[in-house]
Amino acid sequence: MLEIHASSVRAADGTELTAFECGGGPGPVFVLCNGLGGNIDAWRYLIDDFGPHHRIVSWDYRGLYKSGPAAPGTGYDVETQVQDLRAVLQHFGIQKAVLLGWSMGVQVSFEAWRQMPEIVQGMVLINGTYGSPLATAFSPMLKDSPLAQMLPAIAKAMESVAHLAEPFQPMAQRVTKTKMALKIVKNLGLASQALDEKMFLTLASEVAGLHMPRYMATLNALAAHSALDVLPSITVPVMVVTGDHDMLTPLAQSREMVKAIAGAELLVIPSGTHYTPLEFPELIHLRVEKWLRERFGFTRPFDR
Repeated sequence: MLEIHASSVRAADGTELTAFECGGGPGPVFVLCNGLGGNIDAWRYLIDDFGPHHRIVSWDYRGLYKSGPAAPGTGYDVETQVQDLRAVLQHFGIQKAVLLGWSMGVQVSFEAWRQMPEIVQGMVLINGTYGSPLATAFSPMLKDSPLAQMLPAIAKAMESVAHLAEPFQPMAQRVTKTKMALKIVKNLGLASQALDEKMFLTLASEVAGLHMPRYMATLNALAAHSALDVLPSITVPVMVVTGDHDMLTPLAQSREMVKAIAGAELLVIPSGTHYTPLEFPELIHLRVEKWLRERFGFTRPFDR
C-alpha cells in the first residue's frame, strides 16, 4: 500500500486546503478530482495500482473532509473549486496532468479545461455528467414525474436546514457502518453485488460526519453548473467510464458527452452503478492502461 503525503495549500481567496501526493514514475501525472461523497480514500485501488508508475495528486474540496471552510465572502461553486485545483497544481509544481474525475469530479474536470486547458493532457471521466446533475438523476425512472422537476428545489431547501442534522450525525455514522445500510443501498439499486462493502461503508460513514451545510452548498453549486458548451472545444484524449445501472448520472449522459467530444471513448460496465470504481476496479484499470498506451504511448513495466 502506497504512502500518501498530505500538504496544506492556501487557495487564491485564502481558503485553507488539504492536498495529497503519492507515487511517482515515468507515466503522466494523475490528478484525482473527487466525487462529492468521497475523498482520496475512494481512489485507493487506483492509487495502489498506478502509483508505482505515476505521480498522483489530489485534494479535499473546500469545506469538506480535511479542507477548511470557504473564506468569508467566497463560496463553493465549481469555478472556484477549479481555482483551488490551480493552487494545488502550483503547490506541487505540476504543469501538465491527466485529470481523473469521478462524479462531481467530472464537472470539475470540464471546468478545468475551460479555465486552464494548457495543463490538461487528457481526461478519464467516471460516473459523471457535464452539468445540472439533479436534473437528470434517477432518470428514466423519474421521467415525466413531478418529483424529477422538484429535486433541485428540494436540495436547495435542504441547504437552509442542513445545520439541524448536526445532533443526529453521530447516530447516522453508526448506522452507515451497518449491514442494514448496505442492504438498503443494494435493494434500491444504487450499488451492485460486486461492491467492495467494507470500503463503501467506510466512505459512507465519513460522508455522514461531514459539515452538512457546506456539503449541501457544494451540491447546490454543482447542480447549478454546466459545462455543456465546453464539450465541443475539447481536443485532448478523453475516456468516459460508466455503468449501465448508474441511476445518479445515467448512461444517457455519458453517451451525450462522448457524442459531443471529438474522439472520446466510452466504456460501459455491465451491472455497474455509480460506484464502478468500487465494484469493477480491475476492469477500469485495464482499460485505462490500454488508453494510456494508445493515446500517450506509455506502457508501464509488467508488474502484475
